Amino acid sequence: MRDLSAIVVTLGDDPRVHQCLEALAAAWPSAHLQLVLVENGAQGPAPPLPIEPAVRLRRAANPGFAQAVNEGLAVSTGDLILTLNPDARVEADAVATAVRTLDGESGAGAVAFRLVRPGATLLDSAGIRLGLIRRARDRGMGQPASGQFLERADVDAACMACALFDPAALHDARDGAGEILDSRYFAYKEDVDLGWRLRRAGYRIVYEPAAVAEHQRGWREGERKAIPRRLRVLSLRNRWFTILKNESPLSLFLRMALYVPTECGLLAWLAITEPGVLRAYPRILAGFWETMRRRKLRADLG
Repeated sequence: MRDLSAIVVTLGDDPRVHQCLEALAAAWPSAHLQLVLVENGAQGPAPPLPIEPAVRLRRAANPGFAQAVNEGLAVSTGDLILTLNPDARVEADAVATAVRTLDGESGAGAVAFRLVRPGATLLDSAGIRLGLIRRARDRGMGQPASGQFLERADVDAACMACALFDPAALHDARDGAGEILDSRYFAYKEDVDLGWRLRRAGYRIVYEPAAVAEHQRGWREGERKAIPRRLRVLSLRNRWFTILKNESPLSLFLRMALYVPTECGLLAWLAITEPGVLRAYPRILAGFWETMRRRKLRADLG
């Protein structure tokens, strides 16, 4: 039996975390489970948990998801790492199935779970794919779950709402600043950046359809205008941070024929429909040199 560290990041005292942790406790033996709960934006006394003992990092500030995961990783002791959102619930055999896949697939550094919406009639994610212009899409999101994405497959990234990682792979994929997740991201696209760096470091990310978890997801397809503008700015900025950090110079040059007209079209559309999101572009420029510094993988730097 492997020792598993499960990192759960919450914002405030999220009541959904109790169901999340109860499902986790039923999926992995407590003697081999370390819960690392990072509570951002927490107020008042800490409520009791269904898994004890636990490492709790509790603070009123909210430095973002990426930094919270990094802090959780720093105190993790397991030889497996599970990231789990408080609005996700693993099925009883899901974690064990993912562990077998990680151990059994040559070169695997991470396993993407099959995420379904509550009720299990719709898919939430069957792993993440990057398109020609490096737009990240969760495979199958919002589509009927029945009969789709039932084969194991390599993907470009794993949705970190529920994903399993080999700590050695995470170590090798650290960026040039030594971080596993880029703490500048705050939220959005950090899993895409990590997945790209894992693949650059020579690891596979394997989607396992038999490892199933329910995920509510805060924002869904068709709800873009409901997402706070600050987060939409971050999403666009982080997309370009991810491209600049990971795309090879040759590939970046060859894809310019796609990037330039697409980005010009996006600029025009945003100027008309969401002008406030245009502030992402000066932020991309402001972070350019730090992004270039982070291009090298830590494994390459020694």
